[in-house]
Amino acid sequence: MSKTNKTTRTTTMKKRFLSLLLSAAICLTVIMPVTSVPADAASTTTWGVFIGVNLHGNTSRVKNYKSIVIDAEKYTAAEIKKLKSGGRKVYTYLSIGSIATYRSYYNRFKKYTIGGYTNWKNERWIDTSKKEWQDFVVNSLVANFKKKGVDGLWVDNTDVFYVYPRAGIFNGLVYTLRRCKNKGLPVIINGGDVFVTHCIKNGKKGCFDGVMQEEVLTRITNYNGNKFAIQLASDRKYYEAYLKRVKAAGYSIALLEYARGTAMRQTIARYCKNHGYSYYIATNVALN
Repeated sequence: MSKTNKTTRTTTMKKRFLSLLLSAAICLTVIMPVTSVPADAASTTTWGVFIGVNLHGNTSRVKNYKSIVIDAEKYTAAEIKKLKSGGRKVYTYLSIGSIATYRSYYNRFKKYTIGGYTNWKNERWIDTSKKEWQDFVVNSLVANFKKKGVDGLWVDNTDVFYVYPRAGIFNGLVYTLRRCKNKGLPVIINGGDVFVTHCIKNGKKGCFDGVMQEEVLTRITNYNGNKFAIQLASDRKYYEAYLKRVKAAGYSIALLEYARGTAMRQTIARYCKNHGYSYYIATNVALN
């Protein structure tokens, strides 16, 4: 099950205010230089996001994609190698800001959970300032993914910083992501607009390489019923301004949209082509 864009935003004004407030309240110096993917490279990459299904190395499902996202915990090294055939890049889902109750390591780290997750009852936010959690993410999860042969990390739930705007949460995310990149794996942030904005305002921190932003042009109106609609004008305006700043900072951009109708899918494709963004259009929230 995907855990994308679960945080319920209230208004565009609130997000802008919070972003400014956080920038003034927290100061962190990160000396690692930025190693970002050029923004114009995004338009040459076709993404496929298949987190909610085990492809079992079946390349027929992914033959039209240059980069795909899977949950590498479900795969063997041999299966991942097969998915990489033809030069395809394989990224793995990695949540560093939350933990699902069905993960084998949940009981070990539930003591660090700090709240429930709107729309996802089997998910809990986690305190990213805890060293035990940071070490586990880097030395166990990421190290294992690298051994399996993944090409990069698709990092979800940095939105924990939006829900719990604490210095320790932010610093913990940055520190963990820097260590992930030190493993030699590119990092794509899914969502996390408040976190990413704060990183950029503090000097283009070198803890990620690009972003994939959900629901810029479309929105999920019912998670259980897989119902979608056109994004609200105020939220679209917010995300467009945000992505403009991200692109200006030199990071790659991709959109993750939800739509079934041909007209909307064509609109998304044209929009991304005009802006130099890559994209993936999902037909269900589970991304399966």
